[in-house]
Amino acid sequence: MKRFMVAVFAFLMMAGCAANKIDYNSRSLQLGIGMSKSEVLGILGEPRRTDVNQDRERWIYWNRVLVGFTPVDNESLAQDRLVVTFKEGKVSRWGNQTLADDMAEVSQKAIESSYKAAQEMQKSAH
Repeated sequence: MKRFMVAVFAFLMMAGCAANKIDYNSRSLQLGIGMSKSEVLGILGEPRRTDVNQDRERWIYWNRVLVGFTPVDNESLAQDRLVVTFKEGKVSRWGNQTLADDMAEVSQKAIESSYKAAQEMQKSAH
């Protein structure tokens, strides 16, 4: 009887975690370029985390994952991570943005900055 109760409890715990899970993949199909933040809130709800710099704002969504029987709230373990990027308050892109994408963004900014500095030096030399 004790094993049966433990099994029922474990099943209810897993079912409860699954019931709170949002399918960000299917909801992302409702997103569109140029949408406002309030429209995105209406589709996806509040983001779990935000990432803002002077050029863009990102809203990051994910669900908890089960490790054994324990729900773990860890963005890097999440299988369904969704990132929505805003420029000037409007959606400019969305998807599963990775660390490689972040590094490419930083590299691009560094190259642009170096190019502008070289142009300024060239102007001042003339």
